[in-house]
Amino acid sequence: MQLQRGYAELQKKGIGLAAISYDPPATLKAFADARGIRFPLLSDTGSATIKAYRLLNEQATGRTAGIPHPGTFVLDRRGVVTSRSFEQSYQERATAASLVGTADGKGVKAETPHLVVTASASDAVVAPGARFTLQLDVAPKARMHVYSPDQTTYIPVALQLEANDAVKVHPPRFPPSEEYLFKPLNERQRVYSRPFRISTDVTVALTPAVRERARAVGATLTLTGSLHYQACDDKICYPPANVPLTWTLALEPLSR
Repeated sequence: MQLQRGYAELQKKGIGLAAISYDPPATLKAFADARGIRFPLLSDTGSATIKAYRLLNEQATGRTAGIPHPGTFVLDRRGVVTSRSFEQSYQERATAASLVGTADGKGVKAETPHLVVTASASDAVVAPGARFTLQLDVAPKARMHVYSPDQTTYIPVALQLEANDAVKVHPPRFPPSEEYLFKPLNERQRVYSRPFRISTDVTVALTPAVRERARAVGATLTLTGSLHYQACDDKICYPPANVPLTWTLALEPLSR
């Protein structure tokens, strides 16, 4: 259902979506009809395509023989694979919006004397097993810069999320930094002085407690944390600062 929810938005962006399975067409049709799935479900009876992409789970036997390892491929218009991701369980899936790097359009802004931060998420609704993306768009103010993670001699910018048993947090991703000459010390440093984005993937846990919580009417998932940084301008370095962050998403039951 996570992929179906994002299907319309993908179509607006000119992006196609299809799922491939070793199940016969009749089984896939019944599954799609029962869950309101409108994107193509492709039957790979005999697992020929699954084998061609080297996705076959060779440990699977009996009724599950022929099943692939769970994963997602992104292809360009020529059919060339541009990225791929895999999950531990077939019930864990990256959301469509997370795969193509789109936000839900409900970013929350925070401003300090040094920068402006907009916190958003790839999805507004998630289910147990969904892998989605949290995004921070950071815009340093005029003449300001913050230190990148590869500048080890100063306090680097960091996204810190508080521990939460309902999710697994994956390592954050930072863009390439730029070199900056700090003239007062005649020192070259790795910084961000222009707007940049920090992204981190989050997988909703498949534990019984989270599944039960998702069944409640109006269930939500709230994640909290902070952006930690030290900012400098061309003359002064300011004390380290923290920007509190909160993301609240609707939580729905896992569709079987």
